[in-house]
Amino acid sequence: LDAASHEVPDLGRFVDGARAVFDKVASAGPVPVQRVHGDLHLGQALRAPDRWIVIDFEGEPGAPLEERRTPDCTVRDVAGILRSLDYAAQHTLVGVEDRQRRFRAREWYDRNLDAFCTGYAEVSDTDPRETDALLRAYALDKAIYEVVYESRNRPGWIGVPLGAVERILALG
Repeated sequence: LDAASHEVPDLGRFVDGARAVFDKVASAGPVPVQRVHGDLHLGQALRAPDRWIVIDFEGEPGAPLEERRTPDCTVRDVAGILRSLDYAAQHTLVGVEDRQRRFRAREWYDRNLDAFCTGYAEVSDTDPRETDALLRAYALDKAIYEVVYESRNRPGWIGVPLGAVERILALG
């Protein structure tokens, strides 16, 4: 968080709120961990006629190998998919001020978030929406990472993850 806000000063206004989200999860105690994908997003999934196939299990390519092999909470991967769904909805709105399109994008995201979480719950017996604080923290962590990524690679898109940071913090 500190490194990201130093690199992208626009994050500065969110640091206190983000720190509060992270501190809440840190004080909640341990969570179950296992081997996870580590870089799960829509680009890592293929749709077959009868199922989805997850590919590319190398984890976050910018992270050291030992970090990628370290067990983590499955909610990290759930948050990655939910952030990716938000990106899919929001990227078409870059530079667009049409309220109706913004509403439709949000509606599409909400529908897909619900479908993903419902399907996840059906096969895992765990609904990620029931881990609200943890899911929120992982989604926020991913959105902050995305802010730095966009500032380096697609500065015109930085509003997509910045908007996500703002929305995630507003949920609290």
